[in-house]
Amino acid sequence: MFSTIFKNRKVQIDLVIHLILFFLSYLTAFVLAYNGKMTTNVWYIFNITVPIVILARLILFIVFQVINGQWADASISDAVQIVKASFVSSLLITFMMYLFHDIESIPISALVIDLFMVITFTGCARFSVRLINEIFMKKSDKVKRVLIVGTGIIGRRLIKEMKTNWEMGYSPVALVDDNPAKLNTTIMGVKVVGTRKSIPHIVDTMNIDEIIIAFAYAKGEDMREIVNFCRLSNRPFKIISKHEVPVDQKTIVDRIRQINIEDLIGREQIKIDFDQIQKYIEGKRVLITGAAGSIGSELCRQVAKFRPEQLICFDRSENGLFYLERELQEKFQELNYSLALADITDFIETDNVFNKHKPQIVFHAAAYKHVPMMELHPSQAVKNNVMGTKNVLDVSIQHGVKKFVFISTDKAVNPVSFMGMTKRIAEQLVQASDNSSKTRCLAVRFGNVIGSSGSVIRLFQEQISKGGPVTVTHPDVKRYFMSIPEAVLLVLQAAVLGEGGQTFLLKMGDLIKINDLAKELIMMSGNGSQDKIKISYTGLRFGEKILEELWEESEELVQNVNENLYVLKGRSINKFNLREFKGKINNIIRVASAQEKNLNGFKSKLEEIIQEGRAIM
Repeated sequence: MFSTIFKNRKVQIDLVIHLILFFLSYLTAFVLAYNGKMTTNVWYIFNITVPIVILARLILFIVFQVINGQWADASISDAVQIVKASFVSSLLITFMMYLFHDIESIPISALVIDLFMVITFTGCARFSVRLINEIFMKKSDKVKRVLIVGTGIIGRRLIKEMKTNWEMGYSPVALVDDNPAKLNTTIMGVKVVGTRKSIPHIVDTMNIDEIIIAFAYAKGEDMREIVNFCRLSNRPFKIISKHEVPVDQKTIVDRIRQINIEDLIGREQIKIDFDQIQKYIEGKRVLITGAAGSIGSELCRQVAKFRPEQLICFDRSENGLFYLERELQEKFQELNYSLALADITDFIETDNVFNKHKPQIVFHAAAYKHVPMMELHPSQAVKNNVMGTKNVLDVSIQHGVKKFVFISTDKAVNPVSFMGMTKRIAEQLVQASDNSSKTRCLAVRFGNVIGSSGSVIRLFQEQISKGGPVTVTHPDVKRYFMSIPEAVLLVLQAAVLGEGGQTFLLKMGDLIKINDLAKELIMMSGNGSQDKIKISYTGLRFGEKILEELWEESEELVQNVNENLYVLKGRSINKFNLREFKGKINNIIRVASAQEKNLNGFKSKLEEIIQEGRAIM
């Protein structure tokens, strides 16, 4: 604590100023106590006692961290510390006077007045810098007048940072909050003047330059409504990003950014038990199939943070693995990783990878996911999604993998597409295989992820950049959306909690209308209103549904295991049923491999397998 005084220039200046203020406070106290009659004897008493006063004040003001060189950050807590340091140091001064001097020769009034003087002098000095900054902010043309939406912790921290660092160029002049109890209250000197509906009026009447939405998590409907009111104000508006880094390493002001589509989709803040995941992953060999894909690559990034013994990145994309390796080398220099360029549809290749690396945990993310493309190539959907999954699962069981986690999709629920059907069969196979070995097998099911390859959002953005039209299949189509990092973290959480035979469902929030998503992206693009970029309705494609679901009525939905995850309880099946079920899967794989062009009735055969899987599970 004391060593910082000799290293930090701001603290050194702070120290000198406080020494002067201690001296002036004590001198003023003597002058007032003696009514200005400073005789030779009074001066003698003052001179022999002032070192004790200054020393005691100095020690206690350092102990209470009042002397810290941070005057521009003055707050109520600083005022409290000043009062505490002043009272305690006055008690110490009185005790030291009793030990070293005749206490009766020193007027008690002088010590009392000195206490009030030191509080007044140091308090006024400390808050003067902040006051000057605020006056400057209000008068400067270079400082933006800001309306802050939200009065929570982030909003309060934002106000404090703006007021104590005027060079950032922001002056908070008003607050908005939908809680009627907060209307007309004042928070850190800034008044709550209305609700979200008042934003356009407040902007006009208070000469606002910019609007900042000061909360990172909200329901999509609420966020979209707030953004619409901000648009009506015809002023720039931004948002505080989510905690991408530890708070102490990045100021709130640094996290101000433009609104993106993830904000408008909206998510409540998810809670992840990182310690639990750390204990589970650390020191283990983890293999991820589809490692170069959107979900797989994010799994690699997240797993790498938890210090595995080895990360095995399994994919058949040469370029994908090349770029993934570059990223791992740059971001995780101490990570022990291996690249496995192989194809899950080749059993021998897959077995060789497992034999070489002997993974303990497997995340199976490799799959064909594009619904219309799989309608055109159903045999490829079966080969990759069913046979590939069976290969990885069988090899995992053969090599004694402790846990096998299958990444599934909401399109596997009451499936009508080849993609959804093949993922459903793979999901049933994983569930059915759980009790046949020591490998615990489970599936994690979720909807669309924002930013994935083939995402509708990427397609819309590309179409908007070309001036439109934006193609939407049907005005009533709705989908679930989640960010890739959120989905992957919840997959890891499910992997830790899963005991085998279960299907976990990620809480995906509200269904979002694709049509509304397209409109929002057009508005955000800056290319003008919907009058300039049209939306064209093309009709549902083969295999597509109006609404996606997360579970079927026939499935047993167990009470959610935590605030982020539901679980479908699997049922044990006997070896005979499992053998028959796997036999039918092997038959459909043979058909897909042999009859590339003659696939009449193929979809009905897949449906039969799904129905049998429902019956035995």
